Amino acid sequence: MVRKAIIQKRKALSNNIRDEKSLAIAQRLFGLDEFKKSDAVLCFLCRSNEVQTDMIIRESFRMGKKVFVPLVNIRQRNLQVTQITSLDIKLVIGDYGVREPASELQEIVSPSCLDLVITPGLAFDAFGNRIGYGGGYYDKLLKKLSGGVTRIGVGYDFQVLNSVPHSELDKSVQFVVTETKTLKCLNYKTLEV
Repeated sequence: MVRKAIIQKRKALSNNIRDEKSLAIAQRLFGLDEFKKSDAVLCFLCRSNEVQTDMIIRESFRMGKKVFVPLVNIRQRNLQVTQITSLDIKLVIGDYGVREPASELQEIVSPSCLDLVITPGLAFDAFGNRIGYGGGYYDKLLKKLSGGVTRIGVGYDFQVLNSVPHSELDKSVQFVVTETKTLKCLNYKTLEV
């Protein structure tokens, strides 16, 4: 029910409004110390209604960061990680309509090389809980990361809810960045560690 409502709201955004909101989100993200200090960033390659991440990726390159993107592996039902050196490389549409580097450009690396992950989501709350698309792909990836890796969810204001349903299988984020706010999540899971 939440997924459907958020997807409808995202589809209703014009390209201009989507791009304005995405630019504001990117600028907020660039202001975070955790982003400035990071060396190896995983950032998703956006689909049309999601927060537009190409500017985040370009700025990461400009700042001299190593940039990695997720690859959907449907057979293993998980995300793999590969480095990219530019957005001008050959990108193809992979599983679930997600852009990814052409197969000859994919070199799978361990997620242990990452120090910051920018994750999509359909909904977030102030505790860092997130609702994804239902496959658990990001939850599995986030569980593989060490405690020192910063996890940031990006979304539009209307994607931040008072509370989102979650379970022990779900992995939360430490920050949620929208076009008007940056939430440092009151993450019980993080506090317990």
